[in-house]
Amino acid sequence: MNNTKSQAEIAARRAELLVELFLQDLGATFVSDPRADTGYDFIVAFPNGKGGTNFSAVEVKATDRPIGHSYPLNKRWYKRLAHSNVPSLLLVVDAKQNRLYHAWLGEGEMKTDARTVRVPVVPIDDAVKEQIRERLIGADCLDFNSRERRSRLDAAPYGRQ
Repeated sequence: MNNTKSQAEIAARRAELLVELFLQDLGATFVSDPRADTGYDFIVAFPNGKGGTNFSAVEVKATDRPIGHSYPLNKRWYKRLAHSNVPSLLLVVDAKQNRLYHAWLGEGEMKTDARTVRVPVVPIDDAVKEQIRERLIGADCLDFNSRERRSRLDAAPYGRQ
């Protein structure tokens, strides 16, 4: 029985660990087990300013090559993440350099071909890290139970064309 792991498996595991530490450092109160069958690499929870909890999905991609200004994702996978009712954060990890890059899926213009979407990614430094934290705790997140949202939904013309 061969117990050696491939370079890709090692890079992927290293990336998961780096991302888990990153999310905990941001203040996550819950980081799902990356082996859980959620459809995402992580589901994370952050306390928001109103006493509630905001959930987000995190997709982790690992590489041992330099990362440019964008990262390719399978188009079907991208659509699944970008068109979810949960904010989806892509974290790309350069496992050799211990560098993280991010993108919020579903935002901005993407370069696409028949099978791939090239997602623009931004390197994470201290300032970007704080912006990510603010977004995850809900500085600009919808309150799905708010009175304003419920009244907008009640006023929506369901079934009318």
